[in-house]
Amino acid sequence: MRYHAIVSGTERLVVVTARGSSYRIAIHPGPVESGDAPPRVLDVDAVHLRPGSLSLLADGRSARCDIEADADGRFRVLLGEELHAFELLDDRKHRMHKAGGKFSLEGPQRVDAPMPGKVVRVLVQQGDAVEEGQGLVVVEAMKMENELKSPKAGVVSELLAQEGQPVEAGAKLAVVT
Repeated sequence: MRYHAIVSGTERLVVVTARGSSYRIAIHPGPVESGDAPPRVLDVDAVHLRPGSLSLLADGRSARCDIEADADGRFRVLLGEELHAFELLDDRKHRMHKAGGKFSLEGPQRVDAPMPGKVVRVLVQQGDAVEEGQGLVVVEAMKMENELKSPKAGVVSELLAQEGQPVEAGAKLAVVT
């Protein structure tokens, strides 16, 4: 999965790859992959302690990690005793960010699982009216809970997600019209 992290105004490409029960995280020095400077690569094992809290093992070092996120992809992460603030965007949100703002999406919009995981909570029912950015489904992936939000204001016209259901990357979970 590809993400764009913006830390203190500097953008970096972050590529996360599942490797069995752990993850390989490649943090590029800039916004794109470049042959000029190799990425910093971390092999990470994470244990979910409770919602928003992980125990991490990376490069032989262990640390507790507490995470707060908002609807716009801004994160505050307390790693050990250090607080880190950054924005994390998937490719779609990154394109919208680069284009300079929010857009009104037209037509039916699918909400898909971003990576393999398990549905842990369904926050809406089929037929519910929702606002843009409202949580629809919570998927646990990479031992972290990810709240998938409505891409637009509308009505949940399809709801395929069920609590406890395993999902593959790209699986359709809901449709908002």
